[in-house]
Amino acid sequence: MLVAAAAIAAEAIGQAPLAPAGTAPTLNPPAATPGTATQGSVAPGAVPPGPATPGAFAPGTAAPKSAEAPPVSSKSIPVFPTMPSRVDTGKVDASKTTASGKVEAEPAAKDAPAGKDAPASKTFDTSSASPPGSTSGGPRTNITLDRCLVTLIYDVKVPATEPGMLVKINVKEGHSVEKNALLSEIDSRSTIAKQQIAMAELNAARATAENDAELEVAEAAIQVSLAEYEQSLDIRKTNPRAVSDSQLRKDKFGYEKSLAQKKQAINEKKIAGLTANAKQAQYEAASIELDLRQIHAPFKGEVVEVMKHEGDWVTVGEPILHIVGLEKVRVKGFVFVSGPNGASPEEIIGKNVDIIVDAAGGKKRTVKGKIGFASPIIEGVGTSRQFRIWSEVDNKKMVDQVTKQEIWELQPGSVATMTIDLASSKPVLSSSTDASKTNKGKVEAFRPVTSEKKVSKER
Repeated sequence: MLVAAAAIAAEAIGQAPLAPAGTAPTLNPPAATPGTATQGSVAPGAVPPGPATPGAFAPGTAAPKSAEAPPVSSKSIPVFPTMPSRVDTGKVDASKTTASGKVEAEPAAKDAPAGKDAPASKTFDTSSASPPGSTSGGPRTNITLDRCLVTLIYDVKVPATEPGMLVKINVKEGHSVEKNALLSEIDSRSTIAKQQIAMAELNAARATAENDAELEVAEAAIQVSLAEYEQSLDIRKTNPRAVSDSQLRKDKFGYEKSLAQKKQAINEKKIAGLTANAKQAQYEAASIELDLRQIHAPFKGEVVEVMKHEGDWVTVGEPILHIVGLEKVRVKGFVFVSGPNGASPEEIIGKNVDIIVDAAGGKKRTVKGKIGFASPIIEGVGTSRQFRIWSEVDNKKMVDQVTKQEIWELQPGSVATMTIDLASSKPVLSSSTDASKTNKGKVEAFRPVTSEKKVSKER
């Protein structure tokens, strides 16, 4: 019964039936033809398994564990020939088994379903849309920078320039001040006294320097002494004994002394002039010290914080007031040197930029400007390499529709988005450096050259 079951199983898988019990299981090779290998050999082109021996198995069959096959009994497990490899491109038909036990495979093209019956293949959707700033489809026209920052250009904490006590503060927080406006004063009584002393000494030195009396006296003494000396010489010529030698020497000394006195008067006049200059410098130093004790606004702006009050003692460099200038602000950002939004500094400098500012209260403000600076220094490493840029834009006051109060359109500290127009024209440096052709003798840089200017130059 075991033999019968094995035969049925072999027929089900398209294999040749097993040999009856008591005989050695072998494959049925095809009949030999002229030029083919005999039993135990391999087909042409196949790798020979080694020297053939009687009863050896064909290639692809399972070899016995020992050199001599054990006798087969009804209880032994039958040895099946090697199964053919599964063919993915066709299907195996059990009815097309050859006499030698081989299975023929048909190509899958004959049995493959077509049209609706074809199995659906797995596909992946692809998109032709380019990321922002991509260069596909032509050169880039703009790049967008997020998370830019609106910053102040003029931001100063006004310090004390002299030590002393604050005696007056003229402004409060929120006040608008003009340039050089008096903000506060430090006690300056001692400085005023120094200034008055320096003024008095200066006036005295000037009076001495302008006094010509001593010089006039010296010139008169020269004339008198010279006349006396000449008279003694004339008398001595007519009467040698009338004027003694000692008298003649005295007259000569008197004349030479008057000459020396004139030189002294001239020298003292010069010293008095130099003393007047020194007193002038002392007076100016006292005036500067007095001016340093008066705190002035360095620019037109708005007081945002008062840090000291009247009666407080301040030292040199200690801040008193905080003033900011809001008429012009600076928007800063960073540009990557690589990637979809990457660029170089020379591509960015001087280009037009649209700035959208996220103002307070969820409002949006849109302004236009130009890139005024692109740093030549690249910061960061790897894919995070970037360089700093900024654009200065004018700020203006506007009336709030709700509160009816004047507010600044752009507030420093706000976040902005910058869209740089790479296709915009870049300012060029004017080649004309002649002072007669520029405004008030100044050389204007980055002046765009237009066709109108070219025509006017040709005329």
